[in-house]
Amino acid sequence: MASQSKAVDDVTRRKSPKQQRALATAEAIVQATQQIIVKDGYKAATTNRIAETAGVSVGSLYQYFPNKQAIVRTLIEETVTNAAVRVRGMLRDLMDVPLEPALRQIMTVLVEVYKENDFVLFRILDEVPELKDYTQNLAIEIHTHSTNLAFLEQHQHELKVQDLKTSLLLIERATIHSIECYLDKNPTNITEQQFIDELTRMALNYLSK
Repeated sequence: MASQSKAVDDVTRRKSPKQQRALATAEAIVQATQQIIVKDGYKAATTNRIAETAGVSVGSLYQYFPNKQAIVRTLIEETVTNAAVRVRGMLRDLMDVPLEPALRQIMTVLVEVYKENDFVLFRILDEVPELKDYTQNLAIEIHTHSTNLAFLEQHQHELKVQDLKTSLLLIERATIHSIECYLDKNPTNITEQQFIDELTRMALNYLSK
């Protein structure tokens, strides 16, 4: 039990900044870490280099984070939270829009979100596998689930599926996996707009009457 608690502490912030200057310092540390690992990989992101890139002392870094794993966990948390806020806002705006144009807008924004945050959302845990247990609930679809479901309920008169929860799970998994595959390899060599068209068609054919 003690070793498990220590492992949790190793990836948890030491303290949450509240004042503006402290917030700016912590955010600079997180952004510096992202910059380094995207460019040179996780191993290159030593705490000394992170502090230097962020323009802070190593002592300041350790005031907020015990190690770089804790910084990476914060980076994932912030990325997922910000992306989920954007997706939820879009879904609320589309509640009264007919299904087909709404789905097209949803797919467009999802591709944009995952493209902008490709490394953090899809690839970072390959470099930091020890964080998988602590980030398993950090996924956009988990944070947007209730709004996703409300969107389907609002459009139920246009749907042929009856079990909305199961249908939502299948659409989420198929969409996210397809986006990950497209961003990683684009195996069919299609344009982004063609890919969005295909995602929209897939969801529409499955969901609609």
